[in-house]
Amino acid sequence: MRIVFVSNYFNHHQVAICDELYQLSDGHFLFVETEEMSDMRKKLGYSVLERPYIMRVWADPEMKTKALDYCAKADVLIAGGGSFVVEYEKERLMKGKLTLEYAERSLKKGWINLFSPTNIKMQLYYHLFFYDKPFFKLCASAFTAKDMYVQRAFVGRCYKYGYFPRTQEISDIEKFMDAKYAEKRLRIVWCARFLDWKHPELVVRMAEQLVKLGYDFEVNMIGSGELQDKIDFMIRQKHLFDHVHLLGSIPNRNVMEEMARSQVFLFTSDRNEGWGVVLNEAMGQGCCPVVSNMVGAAPYLIDNKKNGLLFESENLDALVENMKYLLDHPDDCQQMAKQAYQSISTLWSPQTAAKRLYEFCESYLKGDMINYAEGPMSVAQLL
Repeated sequence: MRIVFVSNYFNHHQVAICDELYQLSDGHFLFVETEEMSDMRKKLGYSVLERPYIMRVWADPEMKTKALDYCAKADVLIAGGGSFVVEYEKERLMKGKLTLEYAERSLKKGWINLFSPTNIKMQLYYHLFFYDKPFFKLCASAFTAKDMYVQRAFVGRCYKYGYFPRTQEISDIEKFMDAKYAEKRLRIVWCARFLDWKHPELVVRMAEQLVKLGYDFEVNMIGSGELQDKIDFMIRQKHLFDHVHLLGSIPNRNVMEEMARSQVFLFTSDRNEGWGVVLNEAMGQGCCPVVSNMVGAAPYLIDNKKNGLLFESENLDALVENMKYLLDHPDDCQQMAKQAYQSISTLWSPQTAAKRLYEFCESYLKGDMINYAEGPMSVAQLL
């Protein structure tokens, strides 16, 4: 089975899935990179990765011609979301060839997004040309399906998916967790850019309330951004130096080390968080996640009170209650952390996601579509 994946640029969010698809297809896999990675992404730590299956069409017009031909002839096309992919999809879809489009939610800002030029263009193409074609949506957010259904698009054709960074294999999870919990002081890690919709201020306000209640803990905040100075001022103003530490931007390997030392991962973003691959990474390092319910990955990855805790987005009281529970019940915190690792290293691993995607496409081409009850490539429900 020949598979082509088209996206803007190749990065660490995609590499594990693509490596697996390359192996599953016996090398009949191509990744078409349509643009050069921006300097901004490189500064954020994104590396330019090399693989034998990458075709960089932005570097050579002749390569683009070849890529368009590959896309038209391949058995399966996987296309990253955005209007730029239409030219890679159109010919094959008009011929009724299997195509899957990878996308986060399109209505992050609500109804205003309905009238964006990109959304209008994509919906016009879908409703005028593609609605009755073998066209499926891979949902890289638990809210993608709802946004599609509001627009009467991909009805019955939305499937759970996401981003799948490679997960470190922990050979002895019991020993690993015991080492984490040898420290009596609860260690919490937060990792994001300091932007308004990431809500770093919630971390400081939470810490202030917990200190007043007499709890002992520390929060290490990783990242940088426009609100960093404001957060630093809040920490000083509220005299939280012993409890909240700003680590700045650090290399990914150091982020993983901090997660491996921490018992809890805190994720405070609102509905503007498309997926939030940092959640995969934290679960893969055995952290108990405490996550805003509007983070795109949260409803898929978190089974509330079993492998983590969800709180109502931007609700400080709900966040504080969840953190108090973990501070009061360290054994439950440890058990949820173990389950978080198990779910991300098995059901939501890149190996499972790639295998299921491959089997789904293979079964469709054979005329007998496979169905999964949960996890990647199961039917996406409306949330």
